[in-house]
Amino acid sequence: MKDLTFKLESSYGRTRAYPIDQTAILLVRLAKSKTLLPQDIGTFAGLGYRCVDRDGFEIQPSILW
Repeated sequence: MKDLTFKLESSYGRTRAYPIDQTAILLVRLAKSKTLLPQDIGTFAGLGYRCVDRDGFEIQPSILW
């Protein structure tokens, strides 16, 4: 599986994941969003991608708003 890298930021108690690498940016744009949404993680996994933070840890849908 290929990795899509995101930057996790917390604002007002809500965690959001902003795409960092070019492939992640393009896929999030195709999903018509600026950040990774919980439902996108399963979709991207179906395409053969794994969503990770800058440290390489896999992002779980439960931490995203």
